[in-house]
Amino acid sequence: MSNTSFDLTKTPWVQVRLSSGDLTELSLLDIFAQAHELRAIAGELATQDAAVLRLLLAILRRSHPHTQGTEAWGELWRRGRFDMAPLVGYLERYRDRFDLLHPRTPFYQVADLHTAKGELTELTRLVADIPAGHQYFTTRAGPALESMTLAESARWLVHCQAFDPSGIKSGAVGDDRVKGGKGYPIGVAWCGWLGLVIVEGENLFQTLLLNLPIGTGDGDPAVDLPVWERPPQTAAVDGRAFPAGPADLATWQSRRVRIGHDGTHATGVLIANGDPLHPRNRFHDEFMTGWRRSEQQMRNLGTTEDVFMPRTHLPDRAVWRGLDGLLLAGDAAATGRVGRWRNWLAQLRNDGELPEDAPVRMRAVGVQYGSQSSVIDDITDDALPMSVATLSDPVLGALAVDAVADVDAAVRFLGTLAAELAEVSGASGDTPGAARSSARERGYEALDVPYRTWLRGLSSQTERDVERPRWQRQVCDTVIAVARDLVRNAGPVAWVGREVPRGSGTVYLDAALAENNFYHQLRKTFAPAFETQQEGEVE
Repeated sequence: MSNTSFDLTKTPWVQVRLSSGDLTELSLLDIFAQAHELRAIAGELATQDAAVLRLLLAILRRSHPHTQGTEAWGELWRRGRFDMAPLVGYLERYRDRFDLLHPRTPFYQVADLHTAKGELTELTRLVADIPAGHQYFTTRAGPALESMTLAESARWLVHCQAFDPSGIKSGAVGDDRVKGGKGYPIGVAWCGWLGLVIVEGENLFQTLLLNLPIGTGDGDPAVDLPVWERPPQTAAVDGRAFPAGPADLATWQSRRVRIGHDGTHATGVLIANGDPLHPRNRFHDEFMTGWRRSEQQMRNLGTTEDVFMPRTHLPDRAVWRGLDGLLLAGDAAATGRVGRWRNWLAQLRNDGELPEDAPVRMRAVGVQYGSQSSVIDDITDDALPMSVATLSDPVLGALAVDAVADVDAAVRFLGTLAAELAEVSGASGDTPGAARSSARERGYEALDVPYRTWLRGLSSQTERDVERPRWQRQVCDTVIAVARDLVRNAGPVAWVGREVPRGSGTVYLDAALAENNFYHQLRKTFAPAFETQQEGEVE
């Protein structure tokens, strides 16, 4: 029996960012002991940070099983740092299960996992930023993939159980689902389904507590057990159809894994299918995402009862542009369920345990998969600074969402102007459409920083009737500057004008008329903003 050990509770392996901005690696115990002095988890990818954060949250939940309710949470918050006694006792009790190289119960692995041929695969299968061997984006390359430190392999192992793509896996001996030596697709790992929302505080201690709802009707502590409190898994599927609660879900073993090593470095990996889990209606157990009503899932199940699926993020779109879905305001309110993360913040605020104007960041993290979900195409990582009031107060949240609608409308008018200028310049085919899309993206880019700055300034003292027209005026000023540049660069042909098709006939259009149409739409849609400007109330 090997005496080799890599104890995650006491050996540095999680990469974190210090308050100085420097990076270092810490053990689990050191992370909790220093959380109030750490800025954040800072691994190779945002998805890795999220996966490790969920692991830490499961440990916190299980080490404080009798801490329930907002008042108890408030006591933890006001203390400003973790009491290490329960954490030390808990991690010591399960220390063997946190040994990455344990001969019988290696952390997040199956000790005797093997294929019929007894082979391991290359470490590229474990590293998420090298999908299917194609280096679209990568933090590693070449010889660096032949081995990695045990600390890094532990981070990628946690990531694998949370975000591993679907596709064909190695066929493990003992898994009845294996056919012809292959494990056929069971879907992405659990977090891959989710558009994760992480509420970040001023340090890692605050971030952990802000994402730790306790006593909110979640799983029974007697049965909501993380994987290290359950009997060691084998290659066979667990067979449970659903998790027992949030701690179980946060450590759900979507894959069966074994890391090959030489005692000091990881040298290979075996990744096989684990326990499948579909996300439909899992909103009672999963706190860190919003939910949308899915008619497709209702048809698939042949039911008229509502079925909800996690909301996902669009990687090519700033998170604030989808704020309606995250805060469940506007049209999204009729077709979704608010994420329990937001309910928890509102409860803390309403019970006076969390200052309503405390500054936080709403961080959106998620994965976009491609090719039948078998590779990672892109990763979302975006954050919006704002106050607790904006996240938890429906009225203030609605103002934030309405402000996004103002941007959408103004940018739409900008796109129309660009398309018309392209038409009168003699463009044909797809050129007006391309001009429209380009101008719209330019408008969103121009308003990105202004919106984030404006959103950060909202507070419980904000007066909606004053702030909305002020924001609309800023939107108009911004898109007008872009519009003037478009008109200025339209070219002499655009000023001459021409007949352009409209409906079943044609109309005369030139650059001046296109510009007038743009201003008319702005004034019609944002009349209060222009009226306020005339009264001298807007700078």
